[in-house]
Amino acid sequence: MSDLSQDQLEKRASIEKSAMLRGGFVGLLVGLLALWILSGQGAAVQWGGAVVLAGAAGFFMRQSSFKSQSKSAQCEKCGAAFSISRTDRQEVLVESEAKEKREAQENGATEVTTWTEETYEVTDTYTCANCGDETTKTYRTTRRKDETKVMEPAPKPGKSAAAAGSDGETSGSSGKGAAKTGASGKGSAKTGASGKGSAKTGRSGARRKG
Repeated sequence: MSDLSQDQLEKRASIEKSAMLRGGFVGLLVGLLALWILSGQGAAVQWGGAVVLAGAAGFFMRQSSFKSQSKSAQCEKCGAAFSISRTDRQEVLVESEAKEKREAQENGATEVTTWTEETYEVTDTYTCANCGDETTKTYRTTRRKDETKVMEPAPKPGKSAAAAGSDGETSGSSGKGAAKTGASGKGSAKTGASGKGSAKTGRSGARRKG
């Protein structure tokens, strides 16, 4: 690859680094999984199997990732390898929408999540370092903005029952007052009747004196 330019060499190095990181990450995951699966075996079988599987998975991921990225970096017009790189990006806001999510909790409270979801139309420009050919790729992407979470407490139980009891007590007191008022009226009526009797007795005595 001595015929590669400085830009192409830098692009190749970047692709190799990315492929190695992906391979190492996958290899580590596979190795840990193998240790767990082979935990019932002897130490030699467990660790030996984990190392073999981790190495094989990491190597396969590194090779496939390097091949895929190298193909994407090859110019379709002139065929130069490791010559395509992104030289520009433009983003245009297409839509902005306020959203809310309510999730009930075990204690009766409600977790309320609000955010603004923005949709962008993205245009990436890729340029060949060898022939200068430009290609563009347009796609849409969504992002969350200003996300907040608020916990709404659970409604207090028995509040309505207490209010209903209070209303009942008030109504009962009113009824009792009305009953007392009625009894008072009856007492007044009896007093009036008593007065009438006294008046009659007075008239009778006056007639006898005459």
